[in-house]
Amino acid sequence: MPHFISNLIFLDGWRRHGLAFVAGAVASLAQPPLALFPLLWVCVPLLVWLLDSASLGKNFKASAWAMAKVGWLFGFGFFLVTFYWLGAAFLVEADKFVWALPLAILLLPAGLALFWAMACGLSAWVWSASPLRVIWLALALSAMEWMRGTVLTGLPWGGFAPALASNSVMMQALALVGPNTMTLFAVLLFGLPVFLFGDHQNRRLGWQLATVTGLLFIAQLTYGAYRLAQPMPQQDHASVVRLVQPNIPQVEKWKFENRSWIFNRLIAMTTLDSEETPVDSVDLVIWPESAIPFYLIEDPEALATIAQALPEDTGLITGALRRERSEVGGETVYNSIYQMASDGTVLSAYDKVHLVPFGEYLPKQSWLKAIGLEQLTAQKSGFTAGTNRRLLRDVNLGTILPLICYEIAFSDEVQAFPEGADWIINVTNDAWFGATIGPKQHLHLAQMRAVESGLPVIRAANTGVSAIISGKGQILHQMPLETEGIIQGKLPSKLPITLYKQWGNWIFASLWAFLYIATASIRRKLR
Repeated sequence: MPHFISNLIFLDGWRRHGLAFVAGAVASLAQPPLALFPLLWVCVPLLVWLLDSASLGKNFKASAWAMAKVGWLFGFGFFLVTFYWLGAAFLVEADKFVWALPLAILLLPAGLALFWAMACGLSAWVWSASPLRVIWLALALSAMEWMRGTVLTGLPWGGFAPALASNSVMMQALALVGPNTMTLFAVLLFGLPVFLFGDHQNRRLGWQLATVTGLLFIAQLTYGAYRLAQPMPQQDHASVVRLVQPNIPQVEKWKFENRSWIFNRLIAMTTLDSEETPVDSVDLVIWPESAIPFYLIEDPEALATIAQALPEDTGLITGALRRERSEVGGETVYNSIYQMASDGTVLSAYDKVHLVPFGEYLPKQSWLKAIGLEQLTAQKSGFTAGTNRRLLRDVNLGTILPLICYEIAFSDEVQAFPEGADWIINVTNDAWFGATIGPKQHLHLAQMRAVESGLPVIRAANTGVSAIISGKGQILHQMPLETEGIIQGKLPSKLPITLYKQWGNWIFASLWAFLYIATASIRRKLR
């Protein structure tokens, strides 16, 4: 065993814990937008060797606790760097929310890191000097990552899967196995140095596992190159979409006196006509999430203005607030998408199903309001979640799967929508987060969903990044962050149904169970 690994294994106390935190923070840079994924070939082995250090010379209970602390510190560093940009949302109304900024940027990473702590602590049951410990860690971490995306409304944002899918070639494997299996494989792949630098007794098994892992990575790259090289399905007539990115600062969006100029900007960008972007060729105009700062269908004058602005046979899809009033004077408000005809008629609506906790609503609202907490949104009573995952339908544009804001982060929920969509629309408002990496991470999640489903994603964002994304996850057109403008382009054709779309997480569950049984069998033989 190399001398530097021996030194790592004998680290203790603050040195071990400090290195775990730093390694996790550096590992976060492997994700887009930086996409420095080779860093994980350093950081994941460091995590394994620090877990070796934590388990050294201890009984099971002490080992599990020490390993859980290493896993938590690694995860805390990782998620702190991944989500630091959330703090920008608390500066939009700084006079009201700045006090909560330190809590937000520390408590969320601390909570998410608990899943990694549990994975590392549970690994103590089977931890040993054998290279099989990397497989056990991969099994534990991938299971806990699935839970992180599910428990308490879930947050499947960030992690090793986006790093392993950080470029066009590598992300094509999502079409076969989905993000959870990518997490499982990522730990194995980036733990490869542990396989190679094991002690003499385990060297043969380590090299065998390294060979298998390396071949799987080559297969991933080969499949990615092959899929990208395949021609796109031919279209007799490709519909033309226009994405409007108005670039309204969040601090200005809900001021009463700004309603007119915000609406007028949207109308002006909808009617903009030039030689490069002729408005008469547009089949559908798309405005971003909550684009209109008032209740649209309660304003006949605004509906008439939209009808006048839209060319004949051109539709509009826009994010907007929707309100329902009860007979006793109460009301429920939804974060919605409206589908409108060229005459201003509302054809259909979709209400956001998966709301952002603390952003769009307060969990246990009556309790938390009693101690002075409130959600960030300007809708002070909070939004009500929709209950119907429905598709939108258009004779010319096909069947549309609507997703609002961070709903696109949830691969499992995209799978839960009815079958038969031709493309995905994602309207969002990332103005809360300014010119940070958050909106760029959000864009990458949209690319991942495109590959998984084989469906193009049309993404309209208030301040960016608006984009037209093919079913291979390739960005065909995009508007830079914090820029006002339009994107006009052809709607890409959908690809044949993917293996992951057909089978979903049954693929992950089957591969996870197979790997568990195979590893347990090898472990018994080595005893």
